[in-house]
Amino acid sequence: MIEPEIVKAVDSASILIIRDGEEHPEYGTLEILMVKRHHNIKFAGGAYVFPGGKLDEADRVLENKCEFYADPNIPESFRGMRYAALREVFEETGLIVGKFKGDHVAEQTRKKLDEQYRDQFLEGNLTLENFLDQSGVTLSLEDCLPFAHWITPEQYPKRYDTRFFLCVAPSGQVASPDGHEIVETKWVKPLDMVLDAQKTLMFPTLMNLKKIGRSKSVAEALRRARNDKIVAIRPELVKGKKGVFRIIPDDVKAQGAEFEEFDQSTVHPGMDEKNLK
Repeated sequence: MIEPEIVKAVDSASILIIRDGEEHPEYGTLEILMVKRHHNIKFAGGAYVFPGGKLDEADRVLENKCEFYADPNIPESFRGMRYAALREVFEETGLIVGKFKGDHVAEQTRKKLDEQYRDQFLEGNLTLENFLDQSGVTLSLEDCLPFAHWITPEQYPKRYDTRFFLCVAPSGQVASPDGHEIVETKWVKPLDMVLDAQKTLMFPTLMNLKKIGRSKSVAEALRRARNDKIVAIRPELVKGKKGVFRIIPDDVKAQGAEFEEFDQSTVHPGMDEKNLK
């Protein structure tokens, strides 16, 4: 019997953007930015996700030239992925994590840059290198902390090797959906989002919301991110009468990945599970 060919996982980057909002008696002040994907998109259509997308190799080459590329606090597997994450943030939400001509990017400036450059990105007529050269923007790699690493199981016909980063929201800037791939942006308490999932969250998204939800403030979340061990997680699939479920392998848990089991009946499948190998 010929074994089905395993599809290579595509390098991708995603970013959890956080801020302090109103105090909640149980959850504290921490809020996170979620974006909703258009329902017609084949992968994760209609799901709420963190901003992110596939790596453009040109972004990796560009980041390699940056002084913060070889930061010893950044795992090797995360290097070259930060520019991709921050580019996707601008494309999907209009937010700019960086500086404009050496200064903080105020909302008025962000809006002008959005109007001038964002559509060019979305139409494929502008590279990140061109944008940085023309706009006067520099991206803040030092503010982009490694948070988690997830790899799609081998049974899927489309797979991603995703590095998740954590970043504080740029002060005063207003997020907005691109209107194509992303149709909504909203700030939420992480654990509120988990409770209201109802098949709008994929397994990795839900688990990372639970992870960030351990923190009650931006300061606590950043401290945890700097101290937590990053473990590459490739969930195992279990097929049962009620469908397909994902579990975290015991050997991964033994390396320090702290995730508890939960009811997955309300998890967004990501893609049609009929196509699983």
